[in-house]
Amino acid sequence: MGASIILGNYEPDIVPEPWEEYQFRDLYRSYYTQSISMKINGLFHCITALTSLELNKCYTDPVEKGEYQSTTPRNCYLSALTIYMDNKGRIIKGEKVNTTFRLKYVNGKHILDSSTKIRKELERCVDKKELHNLVIKNKQITFRNGKIYLLEKFHEYIKQASICNRRTYVNYTYLKVSENRNELNNKLSLLGITTAAVGFVPGKAPVIADYAIKILGFALSTEPRFSLAEYTFPVNGPVYLDEQTFYQHYKRDNANGYVSPQKGEKPKKIETDILKELEDYGLKTAIK
Repeated sequence: MGASIILGNYEPDIVPEPWEEYQFRDLYRSYYTQSISMKINGLFHCITALTSLELNKCYTDPVEKGEYQSTTPRNCYLSALTIYMDNKGRIIKGEKVNTTFRLKYVNGKHILDSSTKIRKELERCVDKKELHNLVIKNKQITFRNGKIYLLEKFHEYIKQASICNRRTYVNYTYLKVSENRNELNNKLSLLGITTAAVGFVPGKAPVIADYAIKILGFALSTEPRFSLAEYTFPVNGPVYLDEQTFYQHYKRDNANGYVSPQKGEKPKKIETDILKELEDYGLKTAIK
C-alpha cells in the first residue's frame, strides 16, 4: 500500500497498488540472500544483500481450482525489494525493481505474452541512517516518492542479518552457505548468541540453480541486458532463505453492486519456487 507525499498539514491520500483493483489475485513471496562486493567511497566492501521477491498474478475468472483450468490472461506484477547491509549490521541502501508482464493461455497452460511489452520501474528507498531506523525499529520502508512498504516476514531475516553481521564477524550469507556448521555453532555459543537469533538451522542453505540466477538477475535489474555475476560480483550465494514459498489468495466480493476491497486468506507455505514458475512461463526468453 502506498501513500502520496504529504503537503503542509494535509493527511496523505491512500494510493492503491495496481494489483489491488483486480477481482482475484494470487501472491507468491520468497526470500534470498547473497554477499556481494560493492564499491563505497572508492573501496570495495563485502555487503549482504537480502531480497524479498513477490509475484502478484491478477485475473478476473474465479474458476481457478478443481478440474477446470482458467483460460483468462494473467496480468503479473513482479517486485524485487533488496536491502543492502554492511558488515557492521547497518542498512546502507534499499531499492525495489517492479516488473510488469502478461501471460496468455496456450495449449493448456499460461505462458509469457510476447506481444505485450515488459515494463520495469526502479523505486529507491530513503538513505542510510533514516532507512536503517525505519526498517529495524518501525518494520517499514519509505521510498523517495513517498510510498510506504510495511515489512512482515522479511523483517525477521533483516534483523537476523543485522545481528549476525554486527556480533559474529561472519557475513550473514556465509552463515547460510557454510558447510562447517559445527564450527559456526561453537562460535555462536562462545559469543552468547542463540542460533535462533541469526536464523541458524542445521544443514546448508540450498544454492539456487543456474537458470534461477538468471531469472533473479532479471528481476533485480532495470537494465535490458543483465548478468547477476557482472552486476553484483557475488562472493557467496545467492541462496534461498526459506526453501518454501509463501502464498496468499486475495479476492473482492461483489454483492448488490458493491465491490469490496481485496481480502486476503491466511498466508501459507507451499512447495513452489517462484523462479521456477517464472522460467516455466517463458520469462527466460526476455533475458538477452
